[in-house]
Amino acid sequence: MRSRFQECVLRFPFAGLAVAALLAMSVAQAATAAPAAPAAQPATKAPNAAAAAVPDGKDRFSTMLDTLEIGSPLPALPDCADHRTPDGKDVTAYCVELRGDGVMRQVGVPRDQRPAFMDGPRLVALVDGNALVGVIVPTDGIRSQDAAAQALNARYGKPFRQEMVDMKDKAGKDVRSIHAGWMRKPLTVELYAIPENPAEGTIELLLPQARALMANRDAEVAKSLAPPPPAAGKGGKSDKTEKTDKAEKTDKADKADKAEKKAPAKPINPGSW
Repeated sequence: MRSRFQECVLRFPFAGLAVAALLAMSVAQAATAAPAAPAAQPATKAPNAAAAAVPDGKDRFSTMLDTLEIGSPLPALPDCADHRTPDGKDVTAYCVELRGDGVMRQVGVPRDQRPAFMDGPRLVALVDGNALVGVIVPTDGIRSQDAAAQALNARYGKPFRQEMVDMKDKAGKDVRSIHAGWMRKPLTVELYAIPENPAEGTIELLLPQARALMANRDAEVAKSLAPPPPAAGKGGKSDKTEKTDKAEKTDKADKADKAEKKAPAKPINPGSW
C-alpha cells in the first residue's frame, strides 16, 4: 500500500514528470550554453527586487515570493538569454526562459536573491492567462529540509500537518525526510523529498487554478499515450458485441446513478491531506 506521502507525490504523475523534465531541460541548456558577450538591457525592466539587496529582517525565500507574488500577474521579466553568467550556468537577474509552454514557465532567480536550499537557478511558475497561480521550487531535499521548513514556518506559521517519512537514499542508507503542509486559503503549500532520491525535494505553492492546470495536463498526456482504438473490420468488435456492450454499460450507468442519489455527498479536501 502507498503511504499518504507517496499518494501526495504521485497525485499528478504526468504533470510532475513535465515539471521535472522542464527543470532538467534548463540544466542541460545551461550546461551547453556558450559564453556570450553581455547583451543590451531590454526596455522592460525586471522587478526592483532583482537589482536590490535582500532587505534586513526578511529571508530570501520570502523576498523571492514577494517578487513572484502568487495570485497576481506574472511580472514582466526579461529573457534569460540576456542575463546569463559567462559560463552559462546561472543567471544574473530575475528572468524567464521563453521556451516555456505558456502554462509552465521557467523563471530564473539570481544567486544573491534565491534561498540557499533552492536547487539550481530556476523554479517553475504555473500561469493561467497572465496570472501567476502556482510556484514549484526545487530543493536539496533532506540536505536542507530543516532550513526550508524554517523559512516556510516564518512565512506561513505552524504547519497544519507534519510527519517524518522513512526513505532510503541512493546508497541504500536509511534517511528521514520532512513532509509538511501549510494552508493560507486558497493557497496550499507542501514540502517533501522525492522518494526515489531524497537528496532532491520540492516546495509546491499552489492555488486551486494551478491544480486544475496540472490535472488538465495529466489528461492531455494520458490521452496522447493511450493506444488508438482498433479499426473496424480489423480485430474490432462485431455489431452484435458492440450492442451488447452498450446495453451493459447503460444498465451499469443506471445503477450507478441510483446509488449516487442515495449516497451522501463527500467533502472535498483542497490539499493532498
